[in-house]
Amino acid sequence: MPGEIGLDKSDVVVRILRSDRKTMVGEVLPDSSIEVRAPLSMTTERIQKWLDKYEPKFMPLVTQYRKMNAVLAEHPFDYGGEVLFLGEWIPIKRVDDNTNCYTALYKDDTVVMKPGLSGADMRWHIRDLFYDLAKPIFEKKLHYYSDLLGVRCKTWTIGDARQRHGSCDSNGKITFSWRIVMMSEAVIDYIIVHEVAHLKQLNHSKAFHDVVAEVLPDWKERKKARNEYSQLLHCGGWM
Repeated sequence: MPGEIGLDKSDVVVRILRSDRKTMVGEVLPDSSIEVRAPLSMTTERIQKWLDKYEPKFMPLVTQYRKMNAVLAEHPFDYGGEVLFLGEWIPIKRVDDNTNCYTALYKDDTVVMKPGLSGADMRWHIRDLFYDLAKPIFEKKLHYYSDLLGVRCKTWTIGDARQRHGSCDSNGKITFSWRIVMMSEAVIDYIIVHEVAHLKQLNHSKAFHDVVAEVLPDWKERKKARNEYSQLLHCGGWM
């Protein structure tokens, strides 16, 4: 049965899920709570000791998720709210005329949508809209950085991955998640360069990072920003 216990002196909610398992694992959820999956025989006292031991691992992520959720609270996703596009919060406007042929449209730095959509429907249509908007942006950057690094991308595509921002297979096919179009252009550039660099080095060796650094000397800062966007979008239910 789920339960709640304290974690040190903080006000973190910890949910205990006991089941017929042999080991104990814990995970920080996007709402900044901690979910502990434990064996049926594990006492609450033993779980508390385990949490005390791993507090240094959990608490930084709890703190980070709380910060992200505070940001999201300032930018609600709904009609009259906002959504991230190219790293900027842009308004979501409900169009009064329901006779238009589109469901979601990007116009004047605003997402315009038909009225009466549920939250899930809004997400679905924004997915389609951002997928279309991402294609020319990614294509332009992909060609630019391929030329800069002296490589040729044989084929590329846009996918729907939630956890992988991009990938490059052994055949040189590059895939980007449409979701990264919600991140800043500096971060998008980093993700694209990262995959293009794999056309030279299909690994994450020093030689690979040297290729990335050729065009993006500040790639470490961009990578950090990418991770922050990932956490924000994860808390918002996009990743």
